[in-house]
Amino acid sequence: MIGKGALPERPAENKHPGGRPRRQVDLERVRQLQAANVPLREIARRLGIGYGTLHRAVRTVRNDPELIQNPAAGVL
Repeated sequence: MIGKGALPERPAENKHPGGRPRRQVDLERVRQLQAANVPLREIARRLGIGYGTLHRAVRTVRNDPELIQNPAAGVL
């Protein structure tokens, strides 16, 4: 019996992750626009993505040194 609020265990290898897929963010284009001093909200509007999506992508790049060195590898 599963207790109240308990979730069933998931298999170690999750072949079908739940949730909506992440949007693709062109980090190279973001860098170009940031270099031109375009605000993040305007960049998000131009790319057709939400501000939160853009902010998460930029934050991910800042925290991952590999993406900073090779932004093409990080199309999020």
